[in-house]
Amino acid sequence: MPKNQSTAAQTARRASRSGGKYTEALRRATTNDAPRPPHVLRFLAERSGNLYHLVGGIAAAWAYSGQRVLLLEEAEDYWRWTMSGVGRSRSRRKKETEPAAPPEPTTSMLWSSPDGPGLLTRHTCMWETRHPVQENNCGFPHTDRSPLAAAVADAIDTYDVIVLLPRYWSYPDREIATAHVVFGEIDVFPDTDCRTVLPGPGGEEKGVPLSPEQSAAVLRERCLGFLFGSPHLPIALDGVIWQSNWELPVDADYLEGVDRDMNRAGLRPLGWSLAGRRPLPHKQLPEPDQMKDPSFVRRFQPIAARLRTALAARPAGRN
Repeated sequence: MPKNQSTAAQTARRASRSGGKYTEALRRATTNDAPRPPHVLRFLAERSGNLYHLVGGIAAAWAYSGQRVLLLEEAEDYWRWTMSGVGRSRSRRKKETEPAAPPEPTTSMLWSSPDGPGLLTRHTCMWETRHPVQENNCGFPHTDRSPLAAAVADAIDTYDVIVLLPRYWSYPDREIATAHVVFGEIDVFPDTDCRTVLPGPGGEEKGVPLSPEQSAAVLRERCLGFLFGSPHLPIALDGVIWQSNWELPVDADYLEGVDRDMNRAGLRPLGWSLAGRRPLPHKQLPEPDQMKDPSFVRRFQPIAARLRTALAARPAGRN
């Protein structure tokens, strides 16, 4: 990952490489007109396995629009390293002469604009470490999240937006993230009440149709229930994005009614995405060649544009 110090001169040089004048950029960087720090975005979802393609598509659309985007991913073998030796017998631990080595950070360039500032980078590293159990912490190991904080600080002056990709998406990040957007994953769209049925013309039974407002209420309970009743403190959400894993049985007017009710409930609608029937790789970002495909990126441009507008309208600060 590039390591840039937070100086006005370096900020001005980056702006001049993007087509601006160095002297004007330097003057802005040394005054209150300097660009505000990038948002550190955390997506929230109860299940994340089928949502990586959606995140990758949004990030690629941002990069194509000229933004410098970093996908900051948590290393998957964190538990293997930090919990090595836990639960083993004392005699077995003594036989181990060297502790397991932490995974090395990896950085890959997914896409770079040939004639503009657009950039999409993926950086994978450990987010936290655990110190040994001590008497003063009630038997629980102390969690140190300084590796994640250092990775974010290292990228602040290089990127326009930093997208956090944790191993588990169902809890917010109040220490690092400056914005939160929730994903609602839909397996079966609730357009009818399956508990109440009516006889159909051929003798079959069919569910009673739901209004868009009723459907929105069911979606909140079914797909966003993990956000409610949590012991965590309240958190400000910047919007909700829906992904359906099957074809939607309703038209655009019906979805607009669902969006209006979501907006009334304080959940800003940012768009609908259709995953399609083909199976997606579980918990994997799209392949780099796919994120370079303009036809793939165009699918996510409307949602990416609305999300970018929502982030630009809020102050850059912690939730």
